[in-house]
Amino acid sequence: MQVFIAGATGVLGKRLVAEFSEHGYSVVGLTRDGRGDEIVESRGGEPRRGDLFDEASIVDAARGADVIIHAATAIPTDSPTPAAWERNDRVRTEGARALVRAADEVGAEQLLQQSIVWVARQPDGSSYDEQSHPHPESWTKSALDAELIAQDGGEEYGFDVSVLRCGYFYAPDSYYTRADGAGIVDGERPIIDGSDGVLLSYLHADDAAGAFRAATDHSLSGLYHVVDDTPVSDTEFVSTLARNLGSTQPDAVSTKQASAAMGEITVDLFTHPMATTNDAFKADTDWEPRFPSYTEGLAQVVDEWQSEGYLVDSPQSNTD
Repeated sequence: MQVFIAGATGVLGKRLVAEFSEHGYSVVGLTRDGRGDEIVESRGGEPRRGDLFDEASIVDAARGADVIIHAATAIPTDSPTPAAWERNDRVRTEGARALVRAADEVGAEQLLQQSIVWVARQPDGSSYDEQSHPHPESWTKSALDAELIAQDGGEEYGFDVSVLRCGYFYAPDSYYTRADGAGIVDGERPIIDGSDGVLLSYLHADDAAGAFRAATDHSLSGLYHVVDDTPVSDTEFVSTLARNLGSTQPDAVSTKQASAAMGEITVDLFTHPMATTNDAFKADTDWEPRFPSYTEGLAQVVDEWQSEGYLVDSPQSNTD
């Protein structure tokens, strides 16, 4: 069975290439340049060039695919501008349209759409699940739009669609995880006053890749939340990372100060509950997270950083 992955060179995408390849699937990864080709090939996939903003190129690249995965995003990093967020919106929505067309043209049986659980977090902070009414923000609306594009395409053209809303990703090579680590050891990553007890749903990127394979193995169709087993506050998550790094515990600062240091969107994300469960996904697959909580996951993150020498020379870090 052939799997075509859009976003194959990203934090999730390169794991998807390896996960499917290692479990006997024929994998094609969408690339844009030679570096992308190397990333896909090194993980057992076949690179094919294309552009999500050019539907014809995506159809050509997806020829032969039985399963198509939309794992492409362009989430801004440093000092995001409106134009940067607009590009991310285009990758999500125009990419979804291109992949729906590709699924129809090449006769794919299943389209998997990556999304995020916080599109459905409730304004009153109450618990929520796959049946809860979505409440997207301006910066998450495109994720919900992409879900609907994929679902409508499946209904119109007759292929299965599985939407996997993932928790907040972390991993050794994630930009934001690495930024948190560097900020902790440099004394520049605060915790937000009042965020203790505000529970969030996280997911190690390795476990996200395993979930996409499980959805394919079981030919899932529908909407699922994919998170780890243990919701946690940003305060505890960052404090645990600091302990693993042997670093000084971060100071708590006001929401206003945190917004200046981390950006308003990040502060909004970490100060509003978004705890959900993976119950439905587990019930319909054999998936179990390798890292059921942030404690196991962050230990692996710091172990990987030690192996590559990341942060170990910081004067505040004690990772011997």
